[in-house]
Amino acid sequence: MSAKFENLFDAGIELGSLLQEQYSDLISDALIACVMPNGVPVALGIESVTGARELFGIHLSRTSESAELDQKFVENFDAGKVNGKRVIMVDDGVETGTAALLCGQWLRTLGVSELVLAVPVCPRTAMNQLQFLFPTIVSVQSPLGARSLAWHYTDFDVIDLDSAIALLEQRSKAMGA
Repeated sequence: MSAKFENLFDAGIELGSLLQEQYSDLISDALIACVMPNGVPVALGIESVTGARELFGIHLSRTSESAELDQKFVENFDAGKVNGKRVIMVDDGVETGTAALLCGQWLRTLGVSELVLAVPVCPRTAMNQLQFLFPTIVSVQSPLGARSLAWHYTDFDVIDLDSAIALLEQRSKAMGA
């Protein structure tokens, strides 16, 4: 059994260390796209290890049955931000891969040159379906089968969309942007 992550930020620190040690060539010029809301603390944890870079959130509307991109966000997103760039997509983990597929396919339509998935947890069964969209998948834990993401965390400190937006705004202010 793998050790549990303390919380989302801690998972990001572990993921950032893995990226720094084994994938430093991938992260040197990459943008980070964090799936809202829980991908934000993970991305901030990564950033605390790898250094500041351009970071943006992807808004999803999730229900127990499905996930879809927030259309207002899609309409207002500047596609030029990612066109021709390497993007590392970050979330709190993968259970079924639905959110990763949805966000990854959308980023591909915007002309991303290289798409990397970086998550604390990605079951090997999900990796099989995701590898065609994400040639590189980086995860700290890769269990054989899927479990609830909460199982992998001591404190699965999920946040709401408003809190995620506030975290990104605080980060922008701290960076002087």
